[in-house]
Amino acid sequence: MLKVKWLLIACGLQFALIGTMFINAYLPIYFGTEVKVIAKGYDPRDLLAGNFVWLDYGVSMYAEIPFNAEVFVCLEKADKRNFIFKEILTKPPKNQLYIKTKAPKSEFSSLSLGGIEKYFTTKDKAQEMQSLLAKPNNQAIVTLKIFRGKARIVDLKVESHQ
Repeated sequence: MLKVKWLLIACGLQFALIGTMFINAYLPIYFGTEVKVIAKGYDPRDLLAGNFVWLDYGVSMYAEIPFNAEVFVCLEKADKRNFIFKEILTKPPKNQLYIKTKAPKSEFSSLSLGGIEKYFTTKDKAQEMQSLLAKPNNQAIVTLKIFRGKARIVDLKVESHQ
């Protein structure tokens, strides 16, 4: 009887852990601040990762930040409807939107923004976005929700930029 009790507790803890991870992943979508940022993108056609559009937000590291350190990528309002990535700090900013992430592990790695570099979609939609983004005057407008340093992509549209 005691083994059955511990087995039920172990199963219950696993479901609780999965539920906690699910809730944590959706917190930015429900409680986050909505921002729109401009990105460049392409469809890398990765058979193992699935169908997605790879997004480049133009964020680059500078030399003073140690490798693999926790960093905070700050956003600033660029115009009436769009934000831009402004600076990278080693401490969380006060009264400013930011995305919490890790600095690259080496000088050959790029900065990850917590998973918002990939926009997963269907194969046809990814190919359509790639062809639209290949045109010189088009850009991706990415709608993000940010909550306590975590960001999630809510929407992606391709617009002509004149």
